[in-house]
Amino acid sequence: MDPSTGLDATSAARGFASSHEQQENATTQATQTPQQVATPVGIPTQETPPSLQLPPQQQYSISTAFHADFLLDDSIPDVVLISSDHVLFYAHQTFLLSASDNHFAGLLDIDAIGTVAGSTAGSLSVVVPTGSTLFNVVLHTIYGLSCQQFQPPLDVLLQAVQTLKTFGIAVDQFLARDTPLYDHIVAESPPVPIEVFLVAAEHKLDALAVATSAHLHSLVLSQVTDEMAERMGPTYFKRLMSLHLERTGYLGKLLMVAPTHHEDTAECGKAQRKEFDQAWALAVGNLMWTVRPDIPADELRSTLSSIEQHAKCNECKRSLHARVHDIVVNWSTNAKQTI
Repeated sequence: MDPSTGLDATSAARGFASSHEQQENATTQATQTPQQVATPVGIPTQETPPSLQLPPQQQYSISTAFHADFLLDDSIPDVVLISSDHVLFYAHQTFLLSASDNHFAGLLDIDAIGTVAGSTAGSLSVVVPTGSTLFNVVLHTIYGLSCQQFQPPLDVLLQAVQTLKTFGIAVDQFLARDTPLYDHIVAESPPVPIEVFLVAAEHKLDALAVATSAHLHSLVLSQVTDEMAERMGPTYFKRLMSLHLERTGYLGKLLMVAPTHHEDTAECGKAQRKEFDQAWALAVGNLMWTVRPDIPADELRSTLSSIEQHAKCNECKRSLHARVHDIVVNWSTNAKQTI
């Protein structure tokens, strides 16, 4: 397939999505309760279109999103994709082919489906070897639509990445930053970011890997298995290691700068400040011994502020508070967050 064709399909999907999202949102609001019950992928039907000539003994459902009235630029569907669990998805053959570089894994190849003389809309049916929950995510992604109202679990969202590739879809385009599936995965990634990072790395989805790495500060690199490292590949594994090293190195530099001294006074001279400096050095040494890239700002604040008891005057206390504040702010805002 000409690369420009894939880009056209992506642009068309996004343009279509902007007009279709209102209909999707209205459907979502109508079907969801205040408890955010997931919209069902399909609704059981007692009668299937006679033109499809489906085995009558099966119980079929029709997709709630991709049904017979689902329009793309005023065009009605011309192919029905049947999932492995018998949900009917109405789609547009030309549009799917324009997005795929392998005729949708050969399922829509002319040699595979032949020609249907005098076919009417929706009379061409193709069985896809994919369950409806997963295939629903795949089709929403190709059409540039969000599937959040169906509440698919994260593992299904991640499976969709490989399934899209199987169907010849350029995942680097359809999972680019700010696309529906990208946003959905990023929103679901905090509980298990390593799984998202592994999928992003092995499929070279850089934007997704970068966004997910912000949640991997607590990952213990020594516990990364050989299988995990192989899936990451040397480039992403190195970038993740560099992130951890840069964060701990930056914190070390912040801690090496002690609170400023003031001029000697009758209340606080060199002897008193020496005790204060020793207390600071001890606190910093303890932190550096256990320094980690995910150390919370509150832990830094409480540990360093605890040496206030060794400050003999208000000037030393003010200097301590200013230095602790500066360290916490810099650690929270200026430390490298992503690969």
